[in-house]
Amino acid sequence: MVRGFIEVILGEVGRNILFFYEEHALILNLLVLSYGCTILMSWLTLTRIYRYLVVEIAKLIHTSKTINKDSNIKKIISAIDIPWDKPVSISKFPFISPQMGLYPMKKSSINIQNLLDEEELVKDAVAVLKGKNPLKIAPSYRKMQEKKDSLRKKKK
Repeated sequence: MVRGFIEVILGEVGRNILFFYEEHALILNLLVLSYGCTILMSWLTLTRIYRYLVVEIAKLIHTSKTINKDSNIKKIISAIDIPWDKPVSISKFPFISPQMGLYPMKKSSINIQNLLDEEELVKDAVAVLKGKNPLKIAPSYRKMQEKKDSLRKKKK
């Protein structure tokens, strides 16, 4: 009875879609599950890369003779070279994605630079030097979105 009611509500096109889904449910569900796992692993990879870069920047600040954890953020950014290429070779999963991203991107230093904000990296590195746990640090989705918007404006 409920099935008949649902089929009437769906109409002819909806019934065809329902029948197609019922016939191919396993394949369709596996596709959705694999897509979800890929997006999740891509976001976790970006988070691990972010934490790695924060720790590397903290090491560079700590070993530098010209800057320290009390220096200005802009001075730190100009004094160090962020090692964008290192995390690409270290992390194993081939894709990255922002937290709310709908599609994964190929992991490359250019894509990492386009997603992550240098000031945020340096601020978190300074926080690590001051005692914050690096495992509790994650990239800000808001900052990623602002950077993506500014890159789009520059292209226009």
